[in-house]
Amino acid sequence: MIRYLSLVAALAPAIALAQDAPVEGGGAPLAKLKDEKQLAEALAQITSDPAIPVNDPKVKAIAQALMSEGVKQLLDKQFDQALANFLEAYNKFPSPKILLNVAGTLSDMSRNADAANTYQRYLQDPATGPERVAEVKQILNTLDAELTILTVKVTPRGSEISIDGGPFIAVGVSLMTRVRAGIHLVRIRKGDAIAEQSVNGFEGENKEVNMVLAEPAPVPGPGPGPGPDPKPMPEPPDQVTPWLTNGTLYGGDATSNQRTTRTTFGGDEVDAVIPDYELTESGQIRIKAPEKETISSGLIAVMRIDGEGRGFAGGFGIAVSRGRLEAELMVLRSEINGGFIGLRYRLLTGFVRPYIAAGVPGFVFTPPMQTSQQLGIGIRGAAGIELKINGHLSIQGDIGYEHFFVDEEETLFDANVLVPTLGVIGRL
Repeated sequence: MIRYLSLVAALAPAIALAQDAPVEGGGAPLAKLKDEKQLAEALAQITSDPAIPVNDPKVKAIAQALMSEGVKQLLDKQFDQALANFLEAYNKFPSPKILLNVAGTLSDMSRNADAANTYQRYLQDPATGPERVAEVKQILNTLDAELTILTVKVTPRGSEISIDGGPFIAVGVSLMTRVRAGIHLVRIRKGDAIAEQSVNGFEGENKEVNMVLAEPAPVPGPGPGPGPDPKPMPEPPDQVTPWLTNGTLYGGDATSNQRTTRTTFGGDEVDAVIPDYELTESGQIRIKAPEKETISSGLIAVMRIDGEGRGFAGGFGIAVSRGRLEAELMVLRSEINGGFIGLRYRLLTGFVRPYIAAGVPGFVFTPPMQTSQQLGIGIRGAAGIELKINGHLSIQGDIGYEHFFVDEEETLFDANVLVPTLGVIGRL
C-alpha cells in the first residue's frame, strides 16, 4: 500500500512507497516524525511556501494546526478524521505538498482512484516544484495499472457531467478522471435535458465515452424585458480533470479547493478538528496539551446490602482521589457500628468508570450470651461501575465478597458474606 508523502525541503523528504522502503535523498513522512519539534518545523516549512499567497497570516497557523492534528489522527489510525483535517488544511492553504498527505491517507483507506486523482492534481498544480514529479509519476503509474482512466467527451459543448451520483461539472470538450474497475453511471445534462449511460471499465484500461445530448429547439417568446441583460455564464475549460467529485463520499464546492469527506456514501460529513495552539516567537505553532480530566476528592455515602436479604447498613465518609486511585474511609451503621477503609482503582475515567476495589471492613458487636464487645475484622474484594453525573456528583454500584476473621459458632457472626453496595459521591 502506498504510504504517506510529506514534502518538506528542510528535512529533504522523499516519497515513501509500499513497505516504507527508503528513497534516495532520505527524509521521513510526517506520520513518522515522533518528535514534536521536528513535526512543527516540517509543518512550518509546508505553510511557508512563497508560491502560495495568503491574505491573513493566521491562515498559515490554522493550516499548521490542522495538519498537526491530522498527523495525530493518522498515528491513531483514525483515517476519516485525518483526511478531514488534511482537506481543510488544503482549503485554507492550497499547497501541493499537502495534497501528497491527502493522497497517502486515501491510499490507506483503499480509495485508490481518489488517491490517483489527487496525485494527478499535484502534478497539474502550477506551484508544484520539479523535485518529486518523477516519483509521483511512478506512483501514479502503479495505481493506474489497477484503475480505469475514463475520458468522457460531451456534445454539446458546455454540458455538465456527473459520475456515480457526484456533483455535475461543466465541461467544454472532455472530462478525464480515474475510477475503480467496474460499472459506473455517467450522467449528462444541459438545461432541462438529461441523459445517462452505464460504463464498464477494466483494470489498466483507457476508456473513452461519447455522451451526446440533443439540445431542445429554442422556444420563441417575448424579448428581454426592461433592465440589464443577465450576465452570461463563463465558458468551461475544454479539458476538465475533476478532483474528489466521483460518487457521494465527498462534499464541498467542486469548482474550488474546498472538499469534505464522509464515512459512508451520502452520509454525514466529518468535521475537521482544530486543536488548541499558540504561536512561538519563531512563528511556529505549539499544540497545547489537552487538560487531563481530574477526579477530585469528596464525600461518599453508601448502602451495604446483605447478600442473603437480612437487611442493610448505611455508610458515610470521605473519598480521597489521586488520579485513577481513590481511598475511602467510612463509618458504617446498622444494628451494630463499624467502619471501612479501602482503595478503588478505576479502569476508565470518563462517563462510565469501571473499577476494582479492596478494603478492610470492621464491626463492633456483642456475641450471644456475653457482655463484652468484640471487634470483627474482615477483608473485602469487589468490582463495580461508577457513573459520572457531572463534575461534582457520581453514583456507583458494585458486588463484593467479604471474609471476617471470626469464629462463626461462638459469635454467630457470618464469616463469609456477599455484600453488594450502592453509593453516591459528592465531589468538591
